[in-house]
Amino acid sequence: MQTGLQAQGNVARNNWKMRDFITLAIFNVVMLIVITVNGMFAYPINYLIGAGVIALINGPIYMVMASKINKRGVLFFSALLTGLFFVAFGQVYYLLVFAITGLLCELIIRGGAGYRQPVRNAVAYSLFYVGYMMCGVVPLIFFRKQYVAGLEKSYSPEALADMLYYYETPYMVLIMSAITIAGAVGGCLLGHALLRKHVKKARLV
Repeated sequence: MQTGLQAQGNVARNNWKMRDFITLAIFNVVMLIVITVNGMFAYPINYLIGAGVIALINGPIYMVMASKINKRGVLFFSALLTGLFFVAFGQVYYLLVFAITGLLCELIIRGGAGYRQPVRNAVAYSLFYVGYMMCGVVPLIFFRKQYVAGLEKSYSPEALADMLYYYETPYMVLIMSAITIAGAVGGCLLGHALLRKHVKKARLV
């Protein structure tokens, strides 16, 4: 009987309401603004550290959102929104990468109160931004000809060469992944500290 009641409680906790979707949308808009602003700095070094910087800045924003909603699907829906954002700019391949990344994140975060458990949350969030960074790598592996043809319309030959160097060089991809994970973990630590010191005291979550 107790197990059945616990199961019913889990279902209730994972029943999304309109306010949850509104919260998700608002916080994701803020995080997408950070991504957009970062994208304005089209310097080669940005390919190396860009995803890590974004993950660091968005970490506290994400942690508050995740703790406030605390229901299965937060990272998956966030991944879909981010993927659709890039589709609007012609990057159709990004949606596929984000959808797969979102599903993997949900597997990591699954379980009761998963979005309020710092370690699992940090691992899943780190994977989310590694997936974001891999959006520049995966299309080159599976759809190189079509992807490069699309990039040639938006980038100068020099800028495209810089991009391909970072995303097609294995050791650079590993360095970018490490920087991204470091930024994501740092962002989650800042977010966790923010939750403990300010947000929970103000009863915002």
